[in-house]
Amino acid sequence: MNTDPSSPLPDEILGHLDFSEIPDTLTVWQLAAAYYDSEPSAQEFECVGSDMWPLIRKATRPAYMQVVTWPRAVALAACIALVIAVGITLTQPTSVFAPYGEQLTHQLPDGSTVLLNSGTRIEYSKNFGESSRELILQEGEIFLDVERSSTPFTVETFDAQTKVLGTSFNVRSWPDELNAATDVTVESGRVQVAPRTSADLAVVLTAGQSARIQPVGQRPLVTQGAEASMEKLAWVDGGFKFSDQPLGKVAREIERRYDVEITLESPDLESFKSKPIGILKESPETVEEIIRDICALHCEYRAVSNGFLLTPR
Repeated sequence: MNTDPSSPLPDEILGHLDFSEIPDTLTVWQLAAAYYDSEPSAQEFECVGSDMWPLIRKATRPAYMQVVTWPRAVALAACIALVIAVGITLTQPTSVFAPYGEQLTHQLPDGSTVLLNSGTRIEYSKNFGESSRELILQEGEIFLDVERSSTPFTVETFDAQTKVLGTSFNVRSWPDELNAATDVTVESGRVQVAPRTSADLAVVLTAGQSARIQPVGQRPLVTQGAEASMEKLAWVDGGFKFSDQPLGKVAREIERRYDVEITLESPDLESFKSKPIGILKESPETVEEIIRDICALHCEYRAVSNGFLLTPR
């Protein structure tokens, strides 16, 4: 963040602002201070809505409110509106999205790094790293290199919670997939994985281990092995690897990764009952290279205007 050392705003406020936001925020700060007996604290300033309005109203004193002049009424309205607007900006979580066809590296406020696979969206609070480190994986797949800290680092998905102090690991969670479940793979260090609603069923993973969230009431299923871990982490280095997966799942991954549309002409191609797909590409140069290998044993394909059409043999 760009801050102005000459600004009277507290460091707690400046730390959340871009340089361009400082003038408006300073105006709000000065207006709010005019209606207080003294400048508000940073905590009071951030407590907008139900907390801020009563404080401002009290500071204006009821007797003055009864004889309020038009300029004073305009100033009061502007103060309230600006305080609320800036408060929303300060408290609104940060959202990061990697579009289809792209992968995105993002540095978190605590220095940790997160790599987002195509179509992935994450969210975290403005004060991330100050008293907590909680990241929400709304959908997609991320690889994290977490800075060590006494403050635990937590990743929340729709059905799981992963806790770590300092490590590198992968989290995959697509809530809209058939039989959707969160998968966690550890490259280094240790993490704790638990169903979101059952912390007592947590398991601890070390390097080379993976876990998949199971139905309610069951502990996450732990697997291990260098080959399986390499497959799950292949995307981090540009690879494309899947084994024993239905064609429908692989097709969705291709769509996100390369921003193309894959049409499966027959429902049998999508079904989990069809023969599972195995595709191992260290560094594919084109999406057609992957399509061609998949269809060599399972189906036929042809390019269409918006992607590829796959048909049964």
